[in-house]
Amino acid sequence: MPADPMEKSSISPNVGALASTPHTPDKPKSASEHRKSSKPIMEKRRRARINESLGQLKTLILDALKKDSSRHSKLEKADILEMTVKHLRNLQRVQMTAALTADPTVMGKYRAGFNECMNEVTRFLSTCEGVNADIRSRLLGHLSSCLGHMVA
Repeated sequence: MPADPMEKSSISPNVGALASTPHTPDKPKSASEHRKSSKPIMEKRRRARINESLGQLKTLILDALKKDSSRHSKLEKADILEMTVKHLRNLQRVQMTAALTADPTVMGKYRAGFNECMNEVTRFLSTCEGVNADIRSRLLGHLSSCLGHMVA
């Protein structure tokens, strides 16, 4: 408080207004201010892209599964993704079955490749000093088990 009540304050009345405004019209925004202001816009665009892709995926999966899209107009995003994963796994299984039917040697070739890979892992692990012997044994046991579960 000034000693003389008639003395004017040295603070301009516009200072409060300037404090609430991050920049003046003459001064461009700083990089961090620009980033902060564009973040919600970028997030909105990202969500729009996700929703657009999910809409397309929904149409594709319902067509592929021969489902009536009018009966499934309100599918949740998780449902669309689950249906897609299930459909892709089914396609993968069908393709593997078709490959095995077309060429009976496919599985033998796959097993031979897996076995060769397992031998390479064994060679690599034998050169690594920092690998625990128990871990090495468990990994090789797991790979052998996987090889045994493959259809001959």
